[in-house]
Amino acid sequence: MVLSDQVVLARQAVRAGDRAPETAGRDLVREFVHRRNPAEVLLADWEHDGEHRLRCRADWPRAHRFYTPSGGRHDALLVVETLRQAGLLAAHVGCGVPVGHSFLMDRLTCAVEDPSGLAGAGGPADVRLVVDITEVRGRRGRVADLRVDVVFRRDGLRFAAGSGWMRCLPPSLYQRVRWSGERAEGGPAVVPPPVDPRVVGRAAVEDVVLGEPDRAGRFPLRVDTAHPVLFDHPLDHVPGMLVFEAMRQAGRVVLGGPDAPVFGCSADFPRFVELDQRCLVEAEVSARPSPSAAQVSVRLVQAGEVRARGTIMLGVR
Repeated sequence: MVLSDQVVLARQAVRAGDRAPETAGRDLVREFVHRRNPAEVLLADWEHDGEHRLRCRADWPRAHRFYTPSGGRHDALLVVETLRQAGLLAAHVGCGVPVGHSFLMDRLTCAVEDPSGLAGAGGPADVRLVVDITEVRGRRGRVADLRVDVVFRRDGLRFAAGSGWMRCLPPSLYQRVRWSGERAEGGPAVVPPPVDPRVVGRAAVEDVVLGEPDRAGRFPLRVDTAHPVLFDHPLDHVPGMLVFEAMRQAGRVVLGGPDAPVFGCSADFPRFVELDQRCLVEAEVSARPSPSAAQVSVRLVQAGEVRARGTIMLGVR
């Protein structure tokens, strides 16, 4: 089906009784990007530019609780989180997927093409996004899969870009996919003793997502479900942004650069990472494309299976 057919079918589903948002303004954006705390909502507004495109504005804060500025620049992982939120917004307002559905990010990739676009962390950043919706597929009269391609600009200049591939599941289908029909009760989250926050560029222990390594380049994942940003709302699995932070911290350790900036990252999520099972983060330098950058390959392994894998490009001195 073409995108227009998918939008019609999805909006018909909303009218047929699926829950639709009834709030307005920033509260509406908060529902669309699946954030409970308004301070974690990075997208401020949007407009349609044709059937397949949205134009959005993102407000990056002067100082974020977790994605902290460094060296006079905003944290590059704000690009990843903004891309994630843009994908959810596109699904809801661009494809008519009802609020209350679940989303599985199969793959996400992004690159900071011009780091000067992150400059000026002493104040808020007005970031403009162009979000193209492609590869929309339907199943049984609903939008099931889509891809978003996002370009980031400041002051008219492009500085970053990324793409995300996601699946959209109504609650009943999510339960079948997640637990084969019957929800399992998990145990407590796994929180091993942390590495020294200084080696991963963190000031607070609660922001460290790696435990002490059991061998070079292998760390247990720390899952703190009380973290106010990574677990802004209750989740039944490890969120993708925790995976990206684990990739960054593991890369910094293996490179010996606690302040190494992120230039780009990419990850696939073939399986859920469970909250209550030991998960190992394995990292190694896989390429050095220039004297000032290194690529680190990372895998998250749980119960003998690769649950997430990807690469992160970091600056080196």
